Amino acid sequence: MNETQQKIYTQAKGKWDAIAKPIDSLGVFEDMVARLCAIAGTVNPGDYKRRALLTLCADHGVVAEGVTQTDASVTKVVAENIAHGCSGVNYMAQMAGVDVYAVDIGMRGEAYPDATFGMGHMINRKVQAGTGNLAKEPAMSMEICDRAIEAGKELVRECKEKGYEILAVGEMGIGNTTPTSALLAALLDLPADTVTGRGAGLNNAGLARKVQVITQALARVQGTTDAKQLLAELGGLEIAGMVGVFLGARQYQIPVVLDGAITCVAALVAMRMEPEVVDYLLASHASEEASGRLALNALGLPAVIHGKLCLGEGSGAMMLFPLLDMTLSIYKNMGTFDDLSIEAYSRDGKPEE
Repeated sequence: MNETQQKIYTQAKGKWDAIAKPIDSLGVFEDMVARLCAIAGTVNPGDYKRRALLTLCADHGVVAEGVTQTDASVTKVVAENIAHGCSGVNYMAQMAGVDVYAVDIGMRGEAYPDATFGMGHMINRKVQAGTGNLAKEPAMSMEICDRAIEAGKELVRECKEKGYEILAVGEMGIGNTTPTSALLAALLDLPADTVTGRGAGLNNAGLARKVQVITQALARVQGTTDAKQLLAELGGLEIAGMVGVFLGARQYQIPVVLDGAITCVAALVAMRMEPEVVDYLLASHASEEASGRLALNALGLPAVIHGKLCLGEGSGAMMLFPLLDMTLSIYKNMGTFDDLSIEAYSRDGKPEE
């Protein structure tokens, strides 16, 4: 945080301490609200009812290595369901009051006809029709990587212009836990089997194959440490797009709620590129995928939902909003110790003598 943001954060924490309840009794949620205040530049922020989910969709060449239960055609089916409002995340978003935008940033096949930023259709921001097979070649060129990052930043700009106060990110891309695990292993210098999970339900043989493929990819990039270079070598187009979203969050001063493993690893890439980005991110849940938990630890962001979730699409992020609404209601409306003529709690815990 810059000096002004740090001052507002401290003031917001002080306001929490004055509210007539035990100090820090809402735990991580108090810190979340104080961080929202710092981003907004005021200890009295809005209600964050203008909220949007950006679900970025792309395909992955590494699917050819047999690392998934289903083939790449499923990406298109699920992405279009999200666009048309009938996937799991849509029903969750409806309950949470979140507008959903489905973006084709790198799916296979022909481009969708409409690039307009709007709901109800796939938004065409295709940078390339899928990635290369990261086990054998770079997932994308640096030029394509840069274009995907810029596409993510542009989405944030459009959201800001539409008046959204807070964003969430999600993704859809069959096979994308493989580049996610490969990226995290390279970023944290960890072996493939430590960071690799079952994705959408791989059996033991499938998991072993996935670990083998990731190990092969890591050998190909051994010695590379630059985060953006690793993103181009091992990432996905939706992952690069989310990196752009997170960089855009800082640029346009808007908070973003993370979802699961894929979004968290993308956030770690963004933080390696611009460390201040992490100040604009809120963690929602600790993914069932080990890569998600490891990435959150590296980001220094505590998750508040521990439900063994691994659905993706932005689903876990949707679960945070009702909890955030409750916390904001207390922060904005509850009386203080002075209002209620109650002796205030002390941070040192010592009773008055």
